[in-house]
Amino acid sequence: MLIILLKILIPSTILVVWLLRQNVASTFRAGGVSNLKDEFAFYGLSNEIFYFTGALKITLAITLFASIWIEHLTVISSTGIAFFMLSAFFCHIKVRDKFYRSVPSFVMFLLSLTVCVIP
Repeated sequence: MLIILLKILIPSTILVVWLLRQNVASTFRAGGVSNLKDEFAFYGLSNEIFYFTGALKITLAITLFASIWIEHLTVISSTGIAFFMLSAFFCHIKVRDKFYRSVPSFVMFLLSLTVCVIP
């Protein structure tokens, strides 16, 4: 039951951030920037990386949600999300961001890893 809840929570969170809150300011954005695209720029990442990351994260989120019914999608989607979340965590570290801003990405990394390793 926990894994099913995580397979709903993780994709929902990613989809909300990338589809509904992309242009909304957040206290968790690196450097205090006002939107997701500026956050990528703050990390020194290109627009192409921003769009590629967004497309892949949305795809992985939908795939993780679908893994509730199609179990063999679990490992690839949760591993992919874990990779992106750990990368986001290290981006916060790289720019010496305030610690609390890196917490959501690290928590999402741990939750995604949990989905991947617990059957």
